[in-house]
Amino acid sequence: MGFNVEISPRALRDLDELAAELKDRSQSYTVARKWFLAVVDAIDSLGEMPERCPVVTEAQDQIECVRLLLHGKPNRRYRIYYCVRKLGPSNGTVSEGELQELIDQGD
Repeated sequence: MGFNVEISPRALRDLDELAAELKDRSQSYTVARKWFLAVVDAIDSLGEMPERCPVVTEAQDQIECVRLLLHGKPNRRYRIYYCVRKLGPSNGTVSEGELQELIDQGD
């Protein structure tokens, strides 16, 4: 059974801003649209096996378990932080937290 994936309004705004910046830098709507759709597909993939990504160690003390999905090429990787919220014994939802663009520097 799949999970329901919800992307917060803040995360969608962040994605829109990043796509607009990419469009300006690359001078290509197609490149920005392709990137945007790839990120949304990566987030939607959390509907299956949402607990496959590691728990963020800095957030282990908090009430909710924050997980990290990495997306992109090794030299330009985006970090997507999210939480898995169980609604009942056989149902659940994946809710996106704030999306932050954190590009790994050489990792």
